[in-house]
Amino acid sequence: MPPIIRKYTFRVNEITLEKFRYLADNNFRTVNKELEKVMNDSIAQYEKENGEIKIDLKTR
Repeated sequence: MPPIIRKYTFRVNEITLEKFRYLADNNFRTVNKELEKVMNDSIAQYEKENGEIKIDLKTR
């Protein structure tokens, strides 16, 4: 079964969003996909240094 894709409201100031949109465009990604990549990279770096983050989706 494919993973469930959740919607999340993200609040950010206009200048930061426009700068991030610029980065996304330069990487040929949507803002959403760029944000997802940044999040995944951050998680991977954390887990590399600290071990896997254990998540129990049944309790959320």
